[in-house]
Amino acid sequence: MYSCIRTEQLHTLTLTCFILLGYYFRQSFQNSNIIAYNIPDPECTGIFNLCTDFDKERLGRQAIRAIHEQMDDDKDGLIQSSESTDFINEELESMTDAARHERFQNDNVHITYDDLWIQWQNNPVHNWTTDHVIDWLVSCVHLPQYIENFRRNQFDGRMIPRLAANEKQYIQSIMHIRDVRDKRRLIIKATDIVLFGPLQQTHNLMKDMILISALFVSIGVCIYAFVRQHQTQENMNVMLQELETLQKAEGNLLAVTEKKRTEEDEIKENKIQKMNQNLLHKWFIEIQRIKEQADVFREHRDSIIDHEKQLSLALQEIEQLQIALRQAEEHAQQQSYEPSNELIDLLKRTYHIEETAFEVKRKLTETALITAKEQMNKISKMQKGFFGAVRIAHTNCIDTAGDLINAAKERLTEIHDEYEEREQRWNRIAVLLNHDDLNNLGLSTSAVYRSKDSSRIHN
Repeated sequence: MYSCIRTEQLHTLTLTCFILLGYYFRQSFQNSNIIAYNIPDPECTGIFNLCTDFDKERLGRQAIRAIHEQMDDDKDGLIQSSESTDFINEELESMTDAARHERFQNDNVHITYDDLWIQWQNNPVHNWTTDHVIDWLVSCVHLPQYIENFRRNQFDGRMIPRLAANEKQYIQSIMHIRDVRDKRRLIIKATDIVLFGPLQQTHNLMKDMILISALFVSIGVCIYAFVRQHQTQENMNVMLQELETLQKAEGNLLAVTEKKRTEEDEIKENKIQKMNQNLLHKWFIEIQRIKEQADVFREHRDSIIDHEKQLSLALQEIEQLQIALRQAEEHAQQQSYEPSNELIDLLKRTYHIEETAFEVKRKLTETALITAKEQMNKISKMQKGFFGAVRIAHTNCIDTAGDLINAAKERLTEIHDEYEEREQRWNRIAVLLNHDDLNNLGLSTSAVYRSKDSSRIHN
């Protein structure tokens, strides 16, 4: 009975072992992409020649001793400050900052092997796990291609001194890292972290404040530039509309002036004709009245026999006729008045002097308009860039363009007022003197002025 029970227990134990082995191989197969196999380390005594905790401590001590011997140039068992400085500069190819070197060794302290070992045990790297070492390999050493080599050997922080010492070509034979540059880089980084510990990730509040301030300033500058560009664009649109309005007003003013001049000429002509007709009619009535009185005297004379009375009536008739003749003569003289040549020459000279001064003002007005247009074109070119709005705001281009446009408006209004006054005045002089030469001068000059202004507006 007991043999049967033992046989059943043996079968159960055997089945359990097979299940556990199957589960182990299944897990190994699933994780084959993470841990393929470890490289046997003859210095380790664990299963598959993996290092146990005792092996890691023992081999770590050996590696620390080897590092101490490398740094002790005079082989007196003590590392002096000068020896550590030379080792760091020559072997590590690094100019370590004074603060880190002072934490490692003061000038008046000599480091023994035991001191170096205690210092290593107090190093945070000594307690690193395999994941910590992998992070250090990737972020600090920058050799991510060897992650698998470290994982399959279960490499933790206690084994890093072996990389620094590299006894018996440990990096090449056990870790299978054969690239000379990668080996050299790994030795330097491992020695540095063993002696000085991991780099302290200091957090500088002042730098953060400066960066945040710079960020806010940059955002503020961008917002300011955007707002100024928007305002400048609006001002530009207003200025362009004013310039366009100025040009339209100039054209409308010329058209209205021409129409007004034509209407005034017609009114003046009709008025003169009407005045002449009224005057002629008045004179005609007056002469007819005098003639009627003369006829009355003649009829009365014919009806009287007395010769003296007839003579008296005849004299009165002659007197009335003489009055009518004198009025007719005066009317004829008024109708046929001819000014002297000297007066005409003086008037022509006066007209040409005024015309020259008017032409100078017209050219100055045209120059002012061209200057305003050039300033607007300059502003249009400046605003094409991203910071064009800021440049325009700081150079006062908008104010300058506005002043130029206002000055051009004032000059244009002044020259049009002067043009209308001159035209009316000289036309009136020509009518009063009844001299076509003066009238033709005014008409020809007006045509030239209108043609020049029209061409300038279209341009």
